[in-house]
Amino acid sequence: MPNLDSLKKLINYKTAFTITAMVFIGLAVTNLIGTNALSTEGIAVSEAETQTLKLEKENQIISVKIEEASQLKNIEVLAENRGFIRSKNIVFVPTAPTFAQR
Repeated sequence: MPNLDSLKKLINYKTAFTITAMVFIGLAVTNLIGTNALSTEGIAVSEAETQTLKLEKENQIISVKIEEASQLKNIEVLAENRGFIRSKNIVFVPTAPTFAQR
């Protein structure tokens, strides 16, 4: 039969409680640090998503402005406001061919 008295002296309730408490505190601190790291990264991701949505909305507005400005009707009005006039007769000037002939 093994000697249980020496085993009881080696591991008593106070030692077991102390070890358990230290492990629990270590796990709690690790969980707290991990949770804090994840939450701060989540805030950074949230801010990046908000900035992305803001830039996408601004991009849509600029695209609409570019499309409106590039319509021929708007270009014609702008040209008339700057003093350009529509030509009544168009003159075509012949040019030399730019490709090799046989």
